[in-house]
Amino acid sequence: MRDNFLFHPNQCLKERYQLQQQLGNNAGRQTWLAQDLQSGEQMTVKLLAFNPQMEWDEFKLFEREAAVLKQLNHPRIPQYRDYFSLDQKIGAGLCWFGLVQDYIPGKSLQQLLNEGKRFTESQVRSIAKQVLDILIYLHGLNSPVLHRDIKPSNLILGEDKQIYLVDFGAVQDSAAVEGVTFTVVGTSGYAPLEQFWGQAVPASDLYALGATLIHLLTGVSPADLPQRNLRIQFREQVSINPQLISWIEALTEPDLDLRLSCASQALDALETGQSIRYPLETVCPPFSTRIKLEKNKNKLIVYFAAKGIMCFVNIPVFLFMKLILFFSLILSLLFVDLCLTLIGFNILKNLFFMPFLTIIASLYIFGLWILLNKEGLIHLKKMYRDIRNLIRANFWGYSVVFDMEELTCQRFDFHLLLSEIQGVGSNHSGKAIYLKTRKEDYCLANRLTLSESSWLVCEIKNWLANC
Repeated sequence: MRDNFLFHPNQCLKERYQLQQQLGNNAGRQTWLAQDLQSGEQMTVKLLAFNPQMEWDEFKLFEREAAVLKQLNHPRIPQYRDYFSLDQKIGAGLCWFGLVQDYIPGKSLQQLLNEGKRFTESQVRSIAKQVLDILIYLHGLNSPVLHRDIKPSNLILGEDKQIYLVDFGAVQDSAAVEGVTFTVVGTSGYAPLEQFWGQAVPASDLYALGATLIHLLTGVSPADLPQRNLRIQFREQVSINPQLISWIEALTEPDLDLRLSCASQALDALETGQSIRYPLETVCPPFSTRIKLEKNKNKLIVYFAAKGIMCFVNIPVFLFMKLILFFSLILSLLFVDLCLTLIGFNILKNLFFMPFLTIIASLYIFGLWILLNKEGLIHLKKMYRDIRNLIRANFWGYSVVFDMEELTCQRFDFHLLLSEIQGVGSNHSGKAIYLKTRKEDYCLANRLTLSESSWLVCEIKNWLANC
């Protein structure tokens, strides 16, 4: 409590900075709005008390902030003005250090959230572009600068409607101190795992930006949102363009190898609207199979290789009977045609027209079958579909594609929305896999071995659960 009375409004520090209003006070730290008596401009003065009880790392971070800010020159980063120390008489027996920066009039995004403001998609896009512009500058310096604490309270919406990045208290000058273990800094919910391991990289700031955008869109701190496999689950909380959702997910990807790696790449993807391309990982099954599976966080592709002539060994009995009946009818009509030709029966006096007579007779017989049987057309369509699918699946092979960006599942004979899929399972024999929807079940593959079936069902279920 004593810190509250060390400094007071109208007090003048270093015979230059006249304190006006306290902006923050926290355990040996104070932040004041002050007026520079030399220039007449308003400044922000950050004060840190150095005492035996404080952590030495706190002082190192304060000094590093001053040293880094002195080198920065960006219109949306508060300009460094001065760094000083106060003698122990002024600090009531403690040595205080002060950092002076330009004052940015406005409100932090956290203040706006606390006031109940909800940000629109266009506002979030604008904020993202402005912060990325700042990060491109910071990360592109000869000695890249990492902010390491991007969050709503450190982003100021100025009176000029521009976004400013403030509070470089956790800043890291990566090149100047390469190989040194840094103090672990960051805010839970906004900082990625590698930062808590002391291994922050430029992509760590991108993660914090993504988590900040999620907070702005949902109104809920990322730490309070559900997570699955360390990924923040926010899709169901927002109604925005799926491309923007995928872009934010690419920023907050916990795996560094899959996360967007630099601010310029992230800005380009946001402005062009291009999909984020992740490399497909081939998943090797635990046994020999003709099935090939590739996946990433946005896509799962299952390839089923052609089986060739051996497919006829496993043709279902009813389909086999339909095939025999169909081809027997055609062959019998051709045989009759041949016999009539050999015995000299030629109605049109020209052997050339006999094949056409056979085709007409075939169509006539099928027409009678359809007319006499009201379900004949249904059976005919089903037989055609079964034959087509049999040839496609066994002589050419096919693939099934689950796509998170388009929110669809496609095979050569159906197209489903992922939201329609209620489950994945096999039939009673375990040799066929079905996608279950409210209306009907769709067969993904059949005539599998039990090992193939169980492995594939497990892979598809896991991918759907993680997306």
